[in-house]
Amino acid sequence: MSVTREKIIELGEHHIRTKGYNAFSYQDISTELGIKNAAVHYYFPTKENLGTSIVKTNIQRFEEMIDNMHSRGFDEWKQLDTFIKIYIKSHREQKLCIVGSLGPDFNTLSETTKAELIKMTEVILTWLTSILTQGKEKQIFVFSEDPQIKATIILSSLVASLQLSRIIDKIDYKSICHAIIKDLKP
Repeated sequence: MSVTREKIIELGEHHIRTKGYNAFSYQDISTELGIKNAAVHYYFPTKENLGTSIVKTNIQRFEEMIDNMHSRGFDEWKQLDTFIKIYIKSHREQKLCIVGSLGPDFNTLSETTKAELIKMTEVILTWLTSILTQGKEKQIFVFSEDPQIKATIILSSLVASLQLSRIIDKIDYKSICHAIIKDLKP
């Protein structure tokens, strides 16, 4: 992958996570990189191409993180903690996650970008459901809901509280994350 292409993806993701998909243009990216708009279009002929590539890149990073945690022998608690730390970092950087930032724009996204966003959400929820199921079987986690429902509740809490923290700046985001963890302890 070319350096310019990578930088375009990086800046596009930054704009999506800080301003929203519909709030930035190729002009924003070309100005920041000091290149012509045509150069952005060379790598990504349409914003749909860029948006889809950004989501695919996030899916790939997430899957690499899961593989890395498995290869390092992380137990279910360590995996969940690592996942939640992604959201804590996003909060600290005043960014939304890709799911939370593209979700409100879902109806205006292209079909290919929508499909990738759905895939990403399903990948996260499938993985989260899996570690919750395993943790519950090992009696590491305690919860009464179906693991898939619990995974949805956890992801929804992380995503929505990031969005709320933009509106209400006195939200103690770490406390919300700790409450998610505390709720699972035996």
